[in-house]
Amino acid sequence: MLMMIDSPYYCVVDLVMQEGEPSMGIEIVDKNTQKELFLHGEAAQRFREHVAHLAQQSPDMDDLEAFMDAYRPWMQTSVALH
Repeated sequence: MLMMIDSPYYCVVDLVMQEGEPSMGIEIVDKNTQKELFLHGEAAQRFREHVAHLAQQSPDMDDLEAFMDAYRPWMQTSVALH
């Protein structure tokens, strides 16, 4: 697993089990609402590209939160402990 973002409000993990193997997808968790979103396929790839572009801009916390807030409407699944 690759931690992509860990802020006070969001946690984003790329589910790569071993280096060099394809990812199973990206899990995004809103820590405040305890809701999550799972991206896979092209949606996950676009998210990775947007994160890479954002990282090149040297974002501050406000930039990061604004980027992540765009995904909040799709976070409908409650987080469950396994």
